[in-house]
Amino acid sequence: MGNRKRIKVVIEEIIDNELYTANCCSDNARKFYEYSNDLFIELWIDKHCSLRQVERIGIDLHILQDLAIRSVSHLIYYQLREVKFNIIQYPEYKGKDKRVVIQEATSTGDLLNIVIECHFLDISSYEVTLITAMVENNFRVFDGQYSLKIDGESSELYRKVSNNFIKIRDFGI
Repeated sequence: MGNRKRIKVVIEEIIDNELYTANCCSDNARKFYEYSNDLFIELWIDKHCSLRQVERIGIDLHILQDLAIRSVSHLIYYQLREVKFNIIQYPEYKGKDKRVVIQEATSTGDLLNIVIECHFLDISSYEVTLITAMVENNFRVFDGQYSLKIDGESSELYRKVSNNFIKIRDFGI
């Protein structure tokens, strides 16, 4: 006996724009507008970082660039999630107090540290600059400064307070 021909039923999805449905905030909400804004993020390396750390000390430039690129999504997550994690610098204020230390263990077990600054260019454009980099297990993080420990696709955000590292939040763990 052969296979019988099956009848396929096509169900057409009907979208009712007047219908109230559940969203993250309410069980009865209706979408009235959708907006998309792509972020444009430029990654830069300071001459000091490029010459001193990469060329003299021998840190691989590609490893620095890779860590910086991978850290961007983590920085955006924490910037949006944590009220006190405000690392964006604006044209009228430029200082060193908003620098963040990005850290990741190397293949030898040592800690690669990259100090970065993030600057606002316009509503959808930002600039991230690698200021300095060192492979140092006891890298100096200043009181009040944030450090972001990257481990593959996950991270942990810390803040140094009174010489103690306080874990703020994790992402992707």
